Amino acid sequence: MPSGSGGFSASVVCLQQGRETLPTFSIHDRKRMKIEFSIRLVLLVLLAFLIDRCAPEKPETTTKGHLHVLIAESVAPVIVAEVNEFLSIYAKNGANITYSIVSSNEAIESFVIDTIRCIIVTRPLTTEERRQVLQHETDISEILLAYDGLAGVVHYKNPVEQITTTELREILSGKMKRWEQLSKAKGANGPISVVVQDSSDVTMFLGTRLLHGQPIRSPILRAASSLLTLRTLAGRPQAIGFVGIDWIDSGRVPAKVLEVAELDAKADTTFPPPIESVGKFYTPHPAHIYRSYYPMKRAIYFYAKARPGTLVNGFGSYVANKDGQRLFLKRNLVPGTQPIRLRVPE
Repeated sequence: MPSGSGGFSASVVCLQQGRETLPTFSIHDRKRMKIEFSIRLVLLVLLAFLIDRCAPEKPETTTKGHLHVLIAESVAPVIVAEVNEFLSIYAKNGANITYSIVSSNEAIESFVIDTIRCIIVTRPLTTEERRQVLQHETDISEILLAYDGLAGVVHYKNPVEQITTTELREILSGKMKRWEQLSKAKGANGPISVVVQDSSDVTMFLGTRLLHGQPIRSPILRAASSLLTLRTLAGRPQAIGFVGIDWIDSGRVPAKVLEVAELDAKADTTFPPPIESVGKFYTPHPAHIYRSYYPMKRAIYFYAKARPGTLVNGFGSYVANKDGQRLFLKRNLVPGTQPIRLRVPE
């Protein structure tokens, strides 16, 4: 039976007694079918490849894209280290994080009224600040990253080693003016100079947590940064200053960190001291900060306008998980998202 135009050359055997008529194919036909199937398969693979290549590339993922972060100056050393660690892993994927060093209040203001997507600060957002952000965003990502403390620092030759929060309050309010007025002066004498940063996280902490809303009335020496505070102390043996504890090692300036005691269990409502710690002096060691024994404890917060699958989500996950948290501990801060086990001294 002749084949149709362009069709296969096939012999048809008609099976009698009502059976179905089945075609049979020659060896030539089978080879031709295999070639056509292979061509179609190659074309399908090529088409899928071209569609994938032509599809628009995602501009941002959790490990790719650009993010600008505002970082509170008093915790800048450890957060900048976190940024660098993240980029050491994901820069090859296309991750690019830049940052600006500002005060917490400046960072929060930009977060509320601007397009800034991520800030790391030393105070929580107020209810009103949250309300303003949520007028334009569906959600705010908040992570309590770590705990640190504000250190009272003096010249390394100053004999004073211990001070109470009451004495700090009296120095800042201008009531206590001389070193020999301290309960543990240890021979220190002369007028007390106070070194602080204007409009900084340090002055915010001192004003709200120590002075309970009252202004600093003591004559002060103004410094533009935590590093300059330490450098000013290095040239003034009778001065006292305040910096975030991570700056002590990062600043590489010889200085003495004071032990601090809280005399009133009700004086601080943010991190109330346990009753067993009241009246005792503590350094800002991580164990003392963790148990709230050290009186000038504070928290470090991560805030983001986070949409799923974006770089800000990836960075937030990194600093909150074990690798990022390990870096806080390495720098003598207390991790905020990981379990803490205190070692019993042998």
